[in-house]
Amino acid sequence: MDSKTVYILLDADVIIHFYKAERLSVLQELYKGRLLIRVIDEYPFPSRDAQILQEYATLSKTKGKGESACMAVCRYQNNILASSNLKDIKPYCEQFGIAYLTTMDILAIAHKKDLMSLKECDDAIRVILAKQSKLPYNNLHDYLTREFKMAKCQY
Repeated sequence: MDSKTVYILLDADVIIHFYKAERLSVLQELYKGRLLIRVIDEYPFPSRDAQILQEYATLSKTKGKGESACMAVCRYQNNILASSNLKDIKPYCEQFGIAYLTTMDILAIAHKKDLMSLKECDDAIRVILAKQSKLPYNNLHDYLTREFKMAKCQY
């Protein structure tokens, strides 16, 4: 791995959303060579870094293992966290200045970069919701007008 590259650490929920919508290729196209899937499984967890280990131990007392690992690594290695579990990640990321993406952000970026039409994004959202996953919006237009930050396109 290149130490200068800013990686996207994917928690399982984002992968599951794109899998359900049959759009895993969008993740690869947007972030080619920068995706690390769930730190514990695919990315060699930096087990010799005391700061990361201590942070992981603290976080894992109240959060899932995947989110805890991703947050700890992102905090100390300046990577980007991809998770839709905002309840767990947003306050932490904002406190420590960690960049993060959600499924809705990634769909919005795919749309802004002409990888998916608005209809394709809305279809993906419908499928994700129909398959019992949670998203904060039922369509991309509402998300774009109410919450999306264009700066996330730079990630």
